Amino acid sequence: MKTYTVLRQHLGDKMYMPGDERQATEGDVTHLIRNGVLEEKKSEKRVVNKAAPPVKNKSE
Repeated sequence: MKTYTVLRQHLGDKMYMPGDERQATEGDVTHLIRNGVLEEKKSEKRVVNKAAPPVKNKSE
């Protein structure tokens, strides 16, 4: 099963509103993806500290 983000309200096994997440097999929701109702959720890779640490001034 994959996780999808709901883009438009629709009635599946329950009422889904925009912004909800829905888990389903790709074969069951292909028509919804094609019609712009669902979008495959992208993985969220979080970077904890992307910036380099601040440089210490030698005069201090």
